[in-house]
Amino acid sequence: MSFLKKIEIKSKALLLKEFFYDYFWKKSSLNLGLASLIFSLAIIQFSTPQFYISATLRENKSVGSSSPSLGGGSDNLFSIVSSESNSFGEFRSNIYSYIIAQRMWEKGWATEIYAGGDKSIDVNKIDKPQTLADRLGSLLLGYELYDFYSPHDLQDFISSKVDLQKEIKGTNITVSMLTSDQNFGISFLNELMLTADKYAKEFLILKSQAIIDATYKQLSESRNSAITASLAATINKESLHIATLTNDLPYHIYFIDPHILANTLSLQIRKLFLYRILLSLYFFQLCITLLETIKKIYGKWIF
Repeated sequence: MSFLKKIEIKSKALLLKEFFYDYFWKKSSLNLGLASLIFSLAIIQFSTPQFYISATLRENKSVGSSSPSLGGGSDNLFSIVSSESNSFGEFRSNIYSYIIAQRMWEKGWATEIYAGGDKSIDVNKIDKPQTLADRLGSLLLGYELYDFYSPHDLQDFISSKVDLQKEIKGTNITVSMLTSDQNFGISFLNELMLTADKYAKEFLILKSQAIIDATYKQLSESRNSAITASLAATINKESLHIATLTNDLPYHIYFIDPHILANTLSLQIRKLFLYRILLSLYFFQLCITLLETIKKIYGKWIF
């Protein structure tokens, strides 16, 4: 028990009690704490609840793997036109790309986001409000401000609202966003993922078709039997690739869990209260220190 005597628990407890009564258990501290509590409740009351929309996906690891050899001297040629791919990286790049934003724009999502769902407004004539900072920057830097929203604005919206996370050593991908309109969030996120995945397949189909067209041209000019066999194998491989992509199945990802809807208002309340408590404690200490200093200077309380 000698180590307990060295710690001096009783004296430490008395110091802690004295500190509490000297700095917190005062009328001024309690008033500040009550004011902070009322202010926190007021912010929560007027805050717009945010809904957390998420979907769990699984990365398709088989994407980009080479097909079995079709014989002849085609193995080396296959190694050129096929390589190991990063499904998550490509899927993420597509999600945030301008081409996907443009396709979402053409599907009418700009009207939902920027025009409140009013379909009578021309999607290319939706007024874009300019902030004072935008106008000042335009004046100082000399760039032009656009009067209407464009697919670039929708691309910025997707980049700021949609988040993609992947397990460090796993294959699961979480796509999520926060929105005040849960129906909009579910529909928008689902459409965005399907559009990005569909674009990946369309791009690969066009790529394979271009390879086939170019290979046919070389095949008609070739006089070497070994090269002719390799070119024919390439055509067969790319034709098979197109056949496997011409379907409605996902390409980069598989859906594991449907969209999960969670009202994060309770989480916001906890964070807000914790933030207010910590902030209040900090300002309590500042105010009390200031009051104690004034008392020492003037010899009395001036409030």
